[in-house]
Amino acid sequence: MTAIPGDSCQNAFKDILNDQFREEIYNGFINDAVLPVLMDVMAYAHDIVDALERSNQSPAVACGPGCSYCCHSQIHVLPIEALLILSFINEYFTEKQVLLLMDRIEQRLQRTQGKSLGTLFSVKDELPCIFLENGMCSIYQVRPFICRAWNSMDSSLCKKIFNSGRFDDEIESSSARNFVFESARSLFADFGRQLKLETVPFEMTQAVFKCLKTTDPLPLWLSGQDILNVNNPLEPASSRVDSSDDHGSFEADSTVQTRPVSREKEYINYFYGKYKRRLAGYESTGNDSQVHSFIFQNIYGKSIGAIALNEGVSQNRTVHIHHLRAFVLQNGNGTQMLLELCRKADCFNVRLSANLSPNKTFSHWDFKVLTNWYERFGFKGDAGVCRIPRQG
Repeated sequence: MTAIPGDSCQNAFKDILNDQFREEIYNGFINDAVLPVLMDVMAYAHDIVDALERSNQSPAVACGPGCSYCCHSQIHVLPIEALLILSFINEYFTEKQVLLLMDRIEQRLQRTQGKSLGTLFSVKDELPCIFLENGMCSIYQVRPFICRAWNSMDSSLCKKIFNSGRFDDEIESSSARNFVFESARSLFADFGRQLKLETVPFEMTQAVFKCLKTTDPLPLWLSGQDILNVNNPLEPASSRVDSSDDHGSFEADSTVQTRPVSREKEYINYFYGKYKRRLAGYESTGNDSQVHSFIFQNIYGKSIGAIALNEGVSQNRTVHIHHLRAFVLQNGNGTQMLLELCRKADCFNVRLSANLSPNKTFSHWDFKVLTNWYERFGFKGDAGVCRIPRQG
């Protein structure tokens, strides 16, 4: 009997994945390059499984081309997996293929809405995966982790169960595949939660449908917005009550509640909600624009610097950056922080500005170095620099 890895083994393997990919995954999120990293992790997991099966440490599975019994099930995918599928569709599907895909999606959604698992299993032969074509997966290169994990040691048993109508029968499978791919999947779920991103799995047909219907869903998701569970959007930081202060009782002001939140405020709200630590005594209000301080942390939870942001008063749709103890050039923390600030500014379509004028604590040498450094991120100007958000 093959031993099934326990929680302690899975945690140990996740630690290995963390050591191998933690920085790459984090930088992928910061630099809008997380989908290639996801594919790297998928390939790495496959290399491990292949090595185990070649060395007979894990039995080979019976799955192969044309065997698609499990491709008639309803599966759930992470938002990042749905976005990877979307990127593949956008790159490789023709316009005709996309139209046919949308037809299959709408037909499947109509057939499955409100149906129980037992009812769906009884008509499973009429509900193939939306990506199953002639018994083959049309998105095989980017199929979700659960498709990679599902397997069988006996394809004839899969056929027997498929034709029997008993959806609760068990099929012997490779515990190694389940273990490796589930560990890799949970790694991305963990990172998403740490970065305050949508991570709740969604039924794949609905997930792909929502991604196809949304304009540029990847930047929206990376900015912290829900793209799948759109009926439950993230609550902006400006609407939360700070429990550390005694606000007393108050009556709801309908005028304030219905006032639209500016993009600049939404941008600041994102960082206000993500980074909870503040610089004592720095919160201030002036010229109708409140200054908010944030202590940035890396993926390990270590503080790497502090800045403050406020809505620009003289320019519309501009957020001003106050340096504080932010940009320590020699250890790279400044680059890491400014990359995230710029990436989110592109997502929220806001300008960024900063004042680099020399003063008592800011020498002419610092001014020259920082001016050149800011230019690398698209800032332009002399003493006061400004960055226009990138489109597309």
